[in-house]
Amino acid sequence: NVLKPFFLYSRSNFLRSFWQRPARIHFITTYSAYFAQQLASTPLEQFEPVNILKNRKLEEDGKEQEHLLVYRTKGEHWGKERTVVVLYNPATARKQEYKLNGKLEKLREELLEMRKKVRQQAPHWRDPDTIRERYLRLCERLQMPSNLYRLDFQKRNNILSMNFRKDPHQIKLKKALLGKSIIITDNHDWTTAEIVSIYLDRWIVENGFRQSKNEDIVATRPVRHWTDRMIQCHLFTCVVAMTYLRRLELKLARAGLQLTAENVMFHMRRLHSVLILNKDSRQPIRRLETPSKTQSEVLSAFGHYIDNNGVLQPISI
Repeated sequence: NVLKPFFLYSRSNFLRSFWQRPARIHFITTYSAYFAQQLASTPLEQFEPVNILKNRKLEEDGKEQEHLLVYRTKGEHWGKERTVVVLYNPATARKQEYKLNGKLEKLREELLEMRKKVRQQAPHWRDPDTIRERYLRLCERLQMPSNLYRLDFQKRNNILSMNFRKDPHQIKLKKALLGKSIIITDNHDWTTAEIVSIYLDRWIVENGFRQSKNEDIVATRPVRHWTDRMIQCHLFTCVVAMTYLRRLELKLARAGLQLTAENVMFHMRRLHSVLILNKDSRQPIRRLETPSKTQSEVLSAFGHYIDNNGVLQPISI
């Protein structure tokens, strides 16, 4: 499952490929809508719902209007023909439009203040090129394109005036990109549903990267080794740790517990124990404290429980 976004082999096919020939690895990646605006601006009338688990759940909840929509085509990318899927998410589009409107209003307020300073002939506000440069820096700070407003400067009797207005065409083009993601793959045989499902499962890989940076879980860095062999061993150990963490999550999921590896480690590290030394015994006896609800559920998923005496016991079948 850790490799699910990259492989769609059954176990038998994977083993056959492994022993007989090099495994054929396919990729799925995203492409910035900014560099493919014509494709991303495809009218929604050409989109259709995709048959994935998320859409089926939305149907059960009576939220068909929230369906993820797709438009599938082909295009040349990186020198070869690729399968391209444009994914539209209505919920994401609404959030992005809300942010865009807020930033447009912020730009308008800043431009009003800039125009005020120009009219007052304030120092350093008398050169059009300097004012345009400040506007460009403002757009960079807000992470907004600079073509959504048009600035106009006129000079009469050596007095500079400034006006500005929205560019409806550019704003319409910008809004046409909202909520859309461009997915590209080199596998033309995958169905649209498979491509979208794998794209949505990318969180598994992203979560693995976050785990690798967690000093309390995997701690890939810092690498406290000097030789190549020791560094390779360290990285191999980290990959093994991430694999076990994923297997732990899957085992808990089969038991009905939707917990991340970080949450499990957080709770289980707080299951304390004490050593008790009786007068009649030379060896100390270890006793566990009463577990919390989450700790008990995790132990039960792995076939154990803590009895009233604080002893870890296997669950008898």
